[in-house]
Amino acid sequence: MDNFRKHLSRKPRKSVDGFIPNTGSLGSKPGFDPKDPEADKTQLDLIGNKSDGFHSANIGSQLDALPSLQPSYSPNPEVVEKLKKPRAKRHFPKKLVLRGALTIFIIVLLSGGFFFGKAWWNAHKILKGGSDGALALNSQVDPTLLNGEGDGRVNILMLGKGGDNHPGGDLTDSILIASIDPLGKEASLLSIPRDLYVKVPNYWSMKINAVYSTGKQRALSVNEEDTDAAEKAGIKLIESIIETNIGIPINYYLMVNFDAFQETVDAVGGIDVTVAEPLYDYVQAWDNGGNPLIAAEGLQHFNGKKALLYARSRSSSSDFARGERQREVVVGIKDKVLKLGTFSNPLTVTKLLDAIGNNVTTSLSLGEIMRLYEISKTIQTSNIASLGFTDEPNVLVKTANVNGQSVVIPRRGQSDFSEIQSFVRNAMRDGFLKSENATIAVLNGTNVDGLATKRADELKSYGYNVTLIDEAPTTDYATTVLIDFSDGVKKYTKRYLEQRLKTAAVTSAVGIDPLDYKADIVIIVGNNENTNP
Repeated sequence: MDNFRKHLSRKPRKSVDGFIPNTGSLGSKPGFDPKDPEADKTQLDLIGNKSDGFHSANIGSQLDALPSLQPSYSPNPEVVEKLKKPRAKRHFPKKLVLRGALTIFIIVLLSGGFFFGKAWWNAHKILKGGSDGALALNSQVDPTLLNGEGDGRVNILMLGKGGDNHPGGDLTDSILIASIDPLGKEASLLSIPRDLYVKVPNYWSMKINAVYSTGKQRALSVNEEDTDAAEKAGIKLIESIIETNIGIPINYYLMVNFDAFQETVDAVGGIDVTVAEPLYDYVQAWDNGGNPLIAAEGLQHFNGKKALLYARSRSSSSDFARGERQREVVVGIKDKVLKLGTFSNPLTVTKLLDAIGNNVTTSLSLGEIMRLYEISKTIQTSNIASLGFTDEPNVLVKTANVNGQSVVIPRRGQSDFSEIQSFVRNAMRDGFLKSENATIAVLNGTNVDGLATKRADELKSYGYNVTLIDEAPTTDYATTVLIDFSDGVKKYTKRYLEQRLKTAAVTSAVGIDPLDYKADIVIIVGNNENTNP
């Protein structure tokens, strides 16, 4: 044991901070003789001349204390003078610099890890998947990949519901379609009346705002534990009803509850909306401090609560005006979010993540969201069309009473959505059709009157540029012929028509001279399109 202790005493002890070895107090070194004139130099070298370049800041006070510690001790005058000289500017050791840099790096890494971890967690809650995506998001699209008219746009079904803390929380009282044309750098916002009466296959006829809830509740009745499957079932049902009755494909959905709406507006610091006329709502006055005036006329700055009141108010001008106000608020949010600096502010981004993470679900992937964000920056607010079914001169719906309830139905009849479909497809014209704007001549190659007109009307309803309806040189065409006179330039239009007519395009036909019709594409309708017995 004694040998062990002696061994330890001969080892230099290291300081816990790693900078200065603990050499003990002056005079504690074994073999130190205060009478030795060289002892002071040896001892002081242990203090002041370390290899790491550190010099004791208290060396002067230590020298003053030497006589009291060792009365018989007299320091070497040369050493004292040397130590009393002004010290050179301190240089921090490399260890300290590296350690400080490492500390800063760790702090940044941890804070960044928290932020991106938060973003990932919120994204995990938000991004539900279940979508095949939109071809129009790609910068270059192979025509052979097109499935049909509408693939040249990105259509997002935007649904707003009350949520768990509100009565009728699963009723989608706000239904909008955001349709984006990346090629034309344009967009449209279409409001669907929540009271629109629709027939739902395998269920019954109902207001469209109840479709999502109905599908969800049926799924929950089968398995009440699988809420994700129930959510998807409700979304799938309302998407199918929109596609069938409105007539355009839905690429993605976005479900937002009232809390997300309000918190998003607050997160971006409020929005600016130009109010056309004063909005009074005595029903919502209780939530507006007892004041029935929800919004005054002119440019107004809304916080989240005010924006929600403005968007939800039905007022005296019916549900159609309500849809218009919702479109105004959406545009206001878009303008504010895209303002310079919004996404460069970590606090704002964190607030947005908190708002949407708990209250929003969507089938958009993170990559698709970023692509849409880049596209939206190229679309000016003036190029965002606001559409509704009661906007003059296109009044396409009317109110009716069905089984004792007030509903909205198409103007042409309860089940006739053809006029609505034509309006929507042309107002939200396919981006590829619009960019090519191919001229099309439709010729009747049969003895059946009206076949060419019927086909032309159908094409017009999808946004095709039909410039001529006429008779073909002969009437003996058994099947429809599609002739491409554009030398492949109108490739997207050609692809759409090949799918719709179920025939491959040719570049010429006997007796058909392109100069006679002045069209990029000529369609000769054959007897196969005669559906009469």
